[in-house]
Amino acid sequence: MRPVAGTEPLLEIRGLVKRFGGLVATDHLDLSIQPGEIHAVIGPNGAGKTTLIAQLMGEILPDAGTILFDGADVTRMPTSARAQAGLARSFQITQIFPRFTTLENVMLAVQAREAHGIGCWVDARRDATLIEPAREILAEVGLASRADRISGALAHGEQRQLEIAMALATRPRMLLLDEPMAGMGKDEAERMTSLLGALKGRETMLLVEHDMDVVFALADTITVLVYGRAIATGTPDAIRANPDVRAAYLGEDATA
Repeated sequence: MRPVAGTEPLLEIRGLVKRFGGLVATDHLDLSIQPGEIHAVIGPNGAGKTTLIAQLMGEILPDAGTILFDGADVTRMPTSARAQAGLARSFQITQIFPRFTTLENVMLAVQAREAHGIGCWVDARRDATLIEPAREILAEVGLASRADRISGALAHGEQRQLEIAMALATRPRMLLLDEPMAGMGKDEAERMTSLLGALKGRETMLLVEHDMDVVFALADTITVLVYGRAIATGTPDAIRANPDVRAAYLGEDATA
């Protein structure tokens, strides 16, 4: 489902700049994402994609520019406040609690969302207000049968699904997904693509991904970064046909 035209953007980036010494990682970037949209950001290694996500989450502060989330200026807001505002992210390297069960991982995310006390985890394990929503989310991402398995023993693709489940448990207003297919085999990538496709229209997403088949299958809008600068933004068909994008990233033999 494509975002509704004419609505105010949920995320708007204006003139964002980030330098590391002489390296310009984000070069006066403008970008907007509408509610319900999957907006993919693609580009070669070193284009500044992960740096962009880190700035959106407050893990790195920009040198210039403005980040607006639902109309509020969050440019200097700490990571915790951005999470409370509804931003959630995944990482290139999976971030889970490997010694806890799959269910317990999602329960922790539900617990954080509901602002329960976290000092008595033994009691929390029997809390139905945590267990029931956690099980519902695991079913949604296809991990219901893995609920009682130690998460560190899950297959790589299942761990990535679990990370999405933990993000969803916080009831985010926007998901920032940093290469969710990283390290996956073909079957695992297909399952993740199906999962994200099922969330399309319901969840707003910024998707950083190298797998172009996945990007073109999921994205409503694509922005292409090269050396931190957006060289094109448009629909998947427009990006496929753009000669600058084909020359810089997709390759001259890319087909429309």
